[in-house]
Amino acid sequence: MSVQVNKVYNANVYLDGTLNLIGRASEVALPDLALNLEGHKALGMFGEIQIPTRLNAMKCTIKWTGFYAEHLRAGANPFKAHNLQVRSSLETWTAQGRTREVPVVWHMTASWNTVKLGTLKAGDVADFGGDELRVTQVKVLHDGATVCEIDVFNNIWNVNGEDILARSRANMGI
Repeated sequence: MSVQVNKVYNANVYLDGTLNLIGRASEVALPDLALNLEGHKALGMFGEIQIPTRLNAMKCTIKWTGFYAEHLRAGANPFKAHNLQVRSSLETWTAQGRTREVPVVWHMTASWNTVKLGTLKAGDVADFGGDELRVTQVKVLHDGATVCEIDVFNNIWNVNGEDILARSRANMGI
C-alpha cells in the first residue's frame, strides 16, 4: 500500500460572493463541529456512554494583514449575516511526487462577534488580531462534491449525501 499525503498550503477568502480578499487574511480558523454530549449510566451497564444532544455553536476566526474598511463595514453590524467563502487547493503527494490537485471550498454564513480595531505601536506594523465570527451555516466541497453541510436555522445536517436529521425532522412534523 502506497502512502498518500494530502496538504493545503494556501487559500483565499471571499466576502459576500464578490469581494476578493487575496492577501488580506493571514490566517483563517475554520469552525469546529463540536457536539454537546449527555452522559448516560444505568443499572446493568458496566460503564457510562455519551450521547450527542446537539451541535455546539460554530465560530470562525480571521486574522487580517492590515486595516481594510470593507471588513469594518461588514463586521460593525452584528445583526447582518455575510457569506464567506474560503477557497484552497488540496495537493496529493505519493512516492511519484504531486499526483493530484483539487479544490476544497468552505462556504459559510456568518456574523461578526468581535471586530479587532487593531493595536498600534510606534515603528511597528499595526496588528489587527483575529475577528471572531459566529457561523450558522457551513458547507464543505471537495473537488466539487459536497462532503458536509450544516445549516442550523434550517435544521439541515448532510454528510456525504445523507440527510442525518431527516427522521428527527419528520418525527417533529417539520
